[in-house]
Amino acid sequence: MRRRLLWFAPLLIAIPISCQKQQGSSRAVSVGKSVGDSLTARDPARQGRGPYHAWTLRGKKGQRLAIEMASTAFDPFLAVRDADGFLLGSDDDGGGGLNARLHIILPRSGTYRVIATSINATARGWYTLAVSAWATPDALAPGREGALSVGDAKTGLLEPRDEQAGDGPFQDRWIFDARQGQRYRIDMNSTDLDSYLTILGPDGQMVAANDDAGNGLDATVTFTAPAPGRYTALASNFGAQIRFGVYRITLAEAAAASGSSALGTIGDDATLQGRLEDGDSPAGSGYVDVYAYTPTRTGTITIELRSTDFDALVGIESQDGTELARDDDGGGGRNSRLVFTVNAGTTYRIRVGAFGSAQRVGAYTLSVRMGGGPEA
Repeated sequence: MRRRLLWFAPLLIAIPISCQKQQGSSRAVSVGKSVGDSLTARDPARQGRGPYHAWTLRGKKGQRLAIEMASTAFDPFLAVRDADGFLLGSDDDGGGGLNARLHIILPRSGTYRVIATSINATARGWYTLAVSAWATPDALAPGREGALSVGDAKTGLLEPRDEQAGDGPFQDRWIFDARQGQRYRIDMNSTDLDSYLTILGPDGQMVAANDDAGNGLDATVTFTAPAPGRYTALASNFGAQIRFGVYRITLAEAAAASGSSALGTIGDDATLQGRLEDGDSPAGSGYVDVYAYTPTRTGTITIELRSTDFDALVGIESQDGTELARDDDGGGGRNSRLVFTVNAGTTYRIRVGAFGSAQRVGAYTLSVRMGGGPEA
């Protein structure tokens, strides 16, 4: 869905304003009303794209509106522009199924244009368009920082006059204090937008970020605080589109995950479960877990790393971090198996990671066995 949104929004921006006004003069919708019409081959369309209708809508400054477009004949797409043609927002599937739903807050009193169209060029058929008041809960004042404590669940609202990341989406700042070495979980849930969370450390550098680790389009970040101090959670919408909406943000302490620390330990003939996730040590485009391993006997060992979530990559290093050997797919499929000769009493580092950037998080099983033969 996100690829379609980012691909289609510029096409809406390029629809000539003169065409919108010509078409909009014959169609009007008002707050509290539902209207319907059919897209046909006779309607105006951008070359190679689907037809569209432009509906005029009169509103007042600060008015909060919910606009919904539904159809069983095609995949609806909604956009709203002000009188100057500036795009206030657009949506594809926010209304459930393939229907579109858009929340907007009008920046000024006047006439707006609601563009009712479709994702694909061949769309034809009946649709309904409804505009209603959008009741929003009490939330942070625009541009104000919020405070979070462990156990809190608070409501936020992305709206005009909030901070913007460059020329991208709006974002709210939530501040919380963290203890070094403590693991935290932050969730952002919304039915209005595609939640996106970014965690900044006390030095302002990014510690972790997440888009869809929660249910559906919700975001979840779990991380271990690398230093004590004040952290910032940036709550925003995924992608470059401007979206307004309500969300819920929660902060909780999380139990330490096996293998999630920067340096764990593993022994001879041992197996453990771990997880690569936001907050682990970064490496290239992914994360790594590192385990200290000190063999009790000199000889050959077999290290196996298995995962159904990512393409396993395992390596063994000297204590100073010099790579001695590594393997990607020696364990069959996307699993890794590494055979290496070790010296008793020498401490090595076993490095667990993911190959490539397509999937960099997920659960894994790591095992170390004395001997170099395959498992029975």
